[in-house]
Amino acid sequence: MPDKKKKPNRNRKHGEGSVSYDTTRQKWQVAFYGSDGKRHYKRFDDEGVANAYLIEQLNNINHGCFVAPSELTVGQWVIEWIETYKKNSVKRTTYEYYVYISKYIAPIGDIKLQDLQPYKIQKLYNGLLKRGLSKTTVHKVHAFLRSTYKTAYSMDMVQKDIMELIPAPKFEKKPVEIFDKEEIKSILETAKAKFPNRYPIVLLDVTTGMRMGEILGLRWCDVDLSKNEIFIRHTLSKSMLGKQLTTPKTKASIRKISIPLEMANVLRKLKNNVANMDIKQETFIFKTRNDTLIDRRTLERSWERILYNAKVPYRKFHALRHTHATTLLAEGIPIVEVSRRLGHSKIAHTLDLYGQSIKGYDEKISDKISKIYNL
Repeated sequence: MPDKKKKPNRNRKHGEGSVSYDTTRQKWQVAFYGSDGKRHYKRFDDEGVANAYLIEQLNNINHGCFVAPSELTVGQWVIEWIETYKKNSVKRTTYEYYVYISKYIAPIGDIKLQDLQPYKIQKLYNGLLKRGLSKTTVHKVHAFLRSTYKTAYSMDMVQKDIMELIPAPKFEKKPVEIFDKEEIKSILETAKAKFPNRYPIVLLDVTTGMRMGEILGLRWCDVDLSKNEIFIRHTLSKSMLGKQLTTPKTKASIRKISIPLEMANVLRKLKNNVANMDIKQETFIFKTRNDTLIDRRTLERSWERILYNAKVPYRKFHALRHTHATTLLAEGIPIVEVSRRLGHSKIAHTLDLYGQSIKGYDEKISDKISKIYNL
């Protein structure tokens, strides 16, 4: 405890704030008026730290970058960010994803938002990896924290966005999995012969590269068989509220794509067998025998059986989409058209996914250079 008889020069000029010793709490108390017009207090164990803190706050006030001290913790802010700023502005599935990923920040949840240091976040990442989480998941945690701090910084809740100082955790992207032509042939033949109810779905993905949710969300009003075209306006997603027909995440995903005549004929046959078509033709194209919507997991189980019977090594159903994309690019279809067909919002995303999967382009380029310069 400091010598009470000795009275150091703790008080400052009016308007500059003060540092004084609180004998009740046995702490050094900093008091000052912020640029928000309010009087702020903070207590410290050490007088030197208290003085340094006051100087820092006064400097921030003078430079117009003062942020009012807050007791808000990281965990409290994350909850507020999700419930106040995201819940009503994102899709239900995205909201649930945020809630799910937020559980990983629990080790730093009790730290004050304004006191969190970069090294604490790095320790969080290291701890998550030690628990067995993948580098991809840790990267998602990083992206989540970055979004929350970006909002906090824009609202003057923190002095600086510390997430700008932390590099994103590195992880290796797995190469996309695709099927070769013989495997696709075997898959289609097997599905047609042994799984006729799933054959139209598989054929549709092979010929369009649609996402699973887009296929399961198709209604007859989305198909124009006179022009062999499909309009993708919705996706069937699953949340805690059940299966829901929602709009796609991006505008680019809302698109019109052509289908080959063989696919159109399969759909035409399906449509002719619809018993109770509503006048607006909003009946879903693909349903179960019980006339209910097909669950993603149910389709995945069927897909596993198809591959097993076709004697094709297992790859996710999404591999059909990758196969469609790489096949088109390998055949010389411009990447702009392929990207538009897939519903990607950026061509760079298409190139990033499939650029390495396209073989033989370099040889074609060298041949064209020879012809251009008559070499």
